[in-house]
Amino acid sequence: MADKVTVTVIVDNYIDIFLPSKVQAAYPFPGTGSRLLAEQGLSLGVEVWNDQSVIRVLYDFGRSGTVFPHNAALLNIDLGRLEHLVLSHGHVDHYGAVQHVLENTEKSRLYLHPASDRKRYVRAPAGDMVGPWEIPAELIRRFETRVTFNTGPFRIASDTILSGEIRRQTDFEEGMPNAFAELGGLLVHDDIPDDQALMINLEGRGIVVITGCCHAGLVNTVLHAQELFPGRPVHAVIGGFHLNTAKERQMNETVNFLRTLDIRYLAALHCTGYWASRMLMDRFPDQWIPGTVGARISL
Repeated sequence: MADKVTVTVIVDNYIDIFLPSKVQAAYPFPGTGSRLLAEQGLSLGVEVWNDQSVIRVLYDFGRSGTVFPHNAALLNIDLGRLEHLVLSHGHVDHYGAVQHVLENTEKSRLYLHPASDRKRYVRAPAGDMVGPWEIPAELIRRFETRVTFNTGPFRIASDTILSGEIRRQTDFEEGMPNAFAELGGLLVHDDIPDDQALMINLEGRGIVVITGCCHAGLVNTVLHAQELFPGRPVHAVIGGFHLNTAKERQMNETVNFLRTLDIRYLAALHCTGYWASRMLMDRFPDQWIPGTVGARISL
């Protein structure tokens, strides 16, 4: 089992350089922190310590392709030391700088689901389709010797697992109704099967669940983690929860489920949404860790 986990927020939708640091989270401050940038996207640097050894995982790559390298340099993220690159799913706000990272790391391996390369669209409120976005197929071919596709759980290390496809068990988590993809020449609803989380077994504490967007649902994702590490408590959930359009029932069911876990830390990032974040902060004041670009969370 892992001894320690640290999560550095390299890209997120939000930045605050005046948050007071605490034991579990060190926040950026004026000076270098003033030059950090936010964008609609996510990238997390994850270090998993086991005894004297450490594995370094980059989970997602932001959106623009420019904010990630800018922030990574300011946060002293050494790309050359990265071993594992994980794409949570093939949405543009998660794969933006993947080419930059692949070109600037020699030893790293990229893990992603085969459906990550779908040509994707979003239906706007007025009904028109926005897009398409897709990972360039030629990029995957160029680095194919360093790419691993997984649909099921994949063990990066003895204590660190990629979830693979997450089973949809609840009836209140609707996914993303306005997501579409081109499949077989037709534009159809996209159930985003490539959505996957990073799950770490932390000795003496429990499971750390790291999520990109939770398109499978936050509850479904945590249930999946409990299946992969049976009998272990859930220690922390960190990442995007995609609750920005969640209905009242989904929010209430999610809060009630989290209360059953006796969870220790909760850090909502990226796509969680203002109202959902506020509700989670109100319901879990002792567990809440504010998320922002530059935060370094220690577990």
